[in-house]
Amino acid sequence: MADAVVQWVKILETPRFLTIGRQPSEGEQVMVVTRAALAAPFALSVHTTQHGRSILQGVFTWAAVNLAPPKARKDRHWFDLGVELEWAGERLQGRIYEADGENGTAER
Repeated sequence: MADAVVQWVKILETPRFLTIGRQPSEGEQVMVVTRAALAAPFALSVHTTQHGRSILQGVFTWAAVNLAPPKARKDRHWFDLGVELEWAGERLQGRIYEADGENGTAER
């Protein structure tokens, strides 16, 4: 709805995280993080003139790729309503690659 206003958002439990990196190359001291993602279960209150207030629940997922230069960073977000953290957590690895169009193969 065009007049929808989010009144509040609450994270319901500890998010799931996924981080992918590559081994350090010569001259680097630590692993280089190249991809990261999280899935966070939420509840939110939204108000519209036509429908009044509604409480919605679901999982917000964020994935970022190309975190190490020289490639340009890309971020992607999903709001999955009516799903549980377990469902979204199972999709983190696929989504971390979907964020830049790759097919889910591991980085080397």
